[in-house]
Amino acid sequence: MSSNGNGKTPLPFQAPAGTPLIGQPFSILTVGIPMNMTLTCNCGAADERPVLKVELSAFVACPTCRKQYSAFFNPQNGQIHMVVNTPVPEGVPA
Repeated sequence: MSSNGNGKTPLPFQAPAGTPLIGQPFSILTVGIPMNMTLTCNCGAADERPVLKVELSAFVACPTCRKQYSAFFNPQNGQIHMVVNTPVPEGVPA
């Protein structure tokens, strides 16, 4: 990271806990292996965000915006991969 002119590197952005990043469609609440996850869809107001449960990597749909979420664990690299399917609005060719 480059310095900001005073010889010090800038501090990384720190968002308060529970604050979704712009464009982040979900916030992870819990995660477990085999791939079980609890998350909130960030489609609505903070007090109206639905809590969704991914169980054994099966897709789960948000009842508000209809986005579908799934996750799987890759043991080769130790990473969790999220899959988010956004529904195509009716009347729009796919």
